[in-house]
Amino acid sequence: MVDTMASTFWVLGCAMLDQASSMTLTALRRYRAVFGISPGSTSVAWSLTDATRPSTSRPKHLLWCLMFLKVYASEGVHCCLSGADEKTFRKWVWLWVDLLANLRVIVWDRRFELSRPHNRAFVSLDGTDFRIWEPVPYDRKWYSHKFHGAGLRYEVGVCMRTGNIVWVNGGVPCGEWPDLRLARDSYVHCVRQGEITYADKGYRDANYFYFNHAAMANPQQHKDIMCRHETMNKRLKQFKILGGVFRHVPYTFIPVVSMPSQI
Repeated sequence: MVDTMASTFWVLGCAMLDQASSMTLTALRRYRAVFGISPGSTSVAWSLTDATRPSTSRPKHLLWCLMFLKVYASEGVHCCLSGADEKTFRKWVWLWVDLLANLRVIVWDRRFELSRPHNRAFVSLDGTDFRIWEPVPYDRKWYSHKFHGAGLRYEVGVCMRTGNIVWVNGGVPCGEWPDLRLARDSYVHCVRQGEITYADKGYRDANYFYFNHAAMANPQQHKDIMCRHETMNKRLKQFKILGGVFRHVPYTFIPVVSMPSQI
């Protein structure tokens, strides 16, 4: 069934891109450039929503949503590519954003996968900022020092053994919520007693975090783990809706940032 649906998404995607449906590396690269994931992963996302999606939804609607998230062009451009009118495109895109954001694929207890009995550290944690339009009137609470503009801050936790995302939290003004404050608001209440999390120097609380400092025992290991975490953050921002300036109202960003993390 998954293979059949993958073929369906491949054919539909190629038709939207006006390219031949022969499975070549170039064609597959173009598919991923527009939809963000492979036809197989698209098929998995479709099957995971079997119990929640409306009976009137079609595979093309999922492709519209993925294209919206990956390309994040103007509505006119998306409507030209999809062949839908603005109202129809908008309806199905935001419906699918909510469907995918609510998959609950991110599971906190998966941080223990492949761990050993003596392990105390299971997760690396880091904050990442996402650009939004500058609110009016100007308020410094939105200011992000990472790109010198308005943004929302999230924290992402990655299992150190598997590389899976196991924690996403945030959606708060960058300037008002430094990394440590955000972690103390929720994250530190969810770890077990004695559990340590790898983080950078923004998390200066030795009760919960193992951060880089001059006297640390294995600085190279810490560097390698946090570099891998940065790679995960960059992969999220390959979706243009996360890597560019979010043009919609900020509260709609919460399901948007959750969705690429799920898939």
